Amino acid sequence: MKGYFEILLAEPAAETLRALHGDDPLAARFLVNWLEYFSTDLDSGGLRDIDEEAGLAKAVIGDFDALCWIRPEQMNLIVLDVSRRTDPA
Repeated sequence: MKGYFEILLAEPAAETLRALHGDDPLAARFLVNWLEYFSTDLDSGGLRDIDEEAGLAKAVIGDFDALCWIRPEQMNLIVLDVSRRTDPA
């Protein structure tokens, strides 16, 4: 899906990004920049489908995962939540 998709943040994702910005502004900037770049070409390989019919997918962004809802008809990508992956000890 090519074209510019509007990025919308659900409250949990916005709260996570705000907290991350306080702790690690560089990581928060990386996430936002990646989402902005990614929103121009959803077929770039950064998504893993969770439920194609519902439009749910996981974006793998460095050490982070973002649960996304893609609405092609409205040309928007809603980031539902963002979480940092932890390495198993």
